Amino acid sequence: MREFPSRIPQYKVSIWETIAVVLGAIAVLGVGLTGLAMKFLSNAATPQRAEAIASHIMTYQLPDGSQGLLGINIAGAKIALVASEGDEPDVQLLMARVPVNGEAGRQRIDRILDSIALGADEEELKVNSVRAENRLLCGQTTGISIREGMLKYPESAEKSTVIYRGNVVLGESRYFVNLLVNDANGDVARKKANDIFNSLQCRR
Repeated sequence: MREFPSRIPQYKVSIWETIAVVLGAIAVLGVGLTGLAMKFLSNAATPQRAEAIASHIMTYQLPDGSQGLLGINIAGAKIALVASEGDEPDVQLLMARVPVNGEAGRQRIDRILDSIALGADEEELKVNSVRAENRLLCGQTTGISIREGMLKYPESAEKSTVIYRGNVVLGESRYFVNLLVNDANGDVARKKANDIFNSLQCRR
């Protein structure tokens, strides 16, 4: 059985930026950053919690293994961020499962998840192309946005980047996917992103 560290790993700045983007979006829902909320956020950023929540959303296959970064249950939604191994991973996968109903709080989560873009800082990500494709996600055909460009975090070499974003409704749940893949070789990044996306299977 895999053992998890007892405290939050010390990731490179780029990973903390990603986590901050997600937590910032969640904070819009009214989750404060003091008192009990600090305990909530601390627990959310533990690897075992992140991977446990991810396992209830989707199955996935990341090259060279995966690590959990963030896992949140809020307003009936499950949100998880996982990445490839290492302190500066070249794969980041944000996934979520949100109940489909008319409650305002959950509709707000829908909008927030749809607006989150990994590596979205304009100074770091230079998008060269954007296209839409109809792809299978969890056995259903849905529209997927694919962006390609170059991403450079501070103190890191510039890398080719491919970002997949999409969602699909299955039964009473909407599943969101936001996948970012970096590699020095653009063709490798494209293949890796395609393979990971094709490995995704929704948990029901």
